[in-house]
Amino acid sequence: MYKVFYNDRTVFFTQNEQSFPDIIENKIHYFRNRKYLKLALRNFTNNTEIKNLYVITNNPKLTFGKFMKLYKLIEAAGGLVLTNNNKALFIFRRGKWDLPKGKLEKGESPEIGAVREVEEECGIKNIAIKNLLETTYHTYTLKGKNILKRTYWFEMTHDGLQEPVPQTEEEITEAKWIEPDDYEKIIQNTFPSIIQVLKKGNLIK
Repeated sequence: MYKVFYNDRTVFFTQNEQSFPDIIENKIHYFRNRKYLKLALRNFTNNTEIKNLYVITNNPKLTFGKFMKLYKLIEAAGGLVLTNNNKALFIFRRGKWDLPKGKLEKGESPEIGAVREVEEECGIKNIAIKNLLETTYHTYTLKGKNILKRTYWFEMTHDGLQEPVPQTEEEITEAKWIEPDDYEKIIQNTFPSIIQVLKKGNLIK
C-alpha cells in the first residue's frame, strides 16, 4: 500500500478493499486509467469534507507510478535522531514541530543528504545512520506547479551532548532534544507524515 499526505488528509493506493474503514468521510475510487484518477484527485482536493481517498487497484505499484507522473517529483531526506536515553531531536519551524530534513542536492544520495540536512538545520556533528526507517510522500503547490515530495527518513544516533543550534535562515526558531515524556506535546502540533515516522521508530503508538 502507498500513502500520500495532502496536508491533514490522505490518499491511499491499495489492492485490498477491506483495508479502509467504511465511514462516510472517505471516498473510494476504482482505478481505470490516469485520466479518471486525475479527476478523482481533483474532486478530492476541492472537497475538504472527504477525509481520505482510497484508490483500489490490482497493481498498487504500477498505479502509484502513473500517479507520480501527475506531479513534479522532489526528493528529500531527513533523520529521526535519538540518544541512548531516547531523547529525540526536533525542530520548530513555521509554527509546527518537525524533524530535520531537506531537499537532496543533484547527485546526492539520500544517506549523505539526510546527514547534511540534520547537521545544517540543527548545528550538530558526529551523527551516525542506523537504518532507513520510512519513506513518506506529501503534496503541495509551488509557483502554480503541483509538487510531490518523497522524503527518505533515516534512524540516526547521537550522544546528545551537543546543544542544537537552529538554522534561522531556514525559518527554524528552535532545535532541541525532547524527552520521551514530552513527545505528547509534539504530536499535538506536527504533521501527519511526522507522526507516521515517529510510529515507525516506536517512539509513539
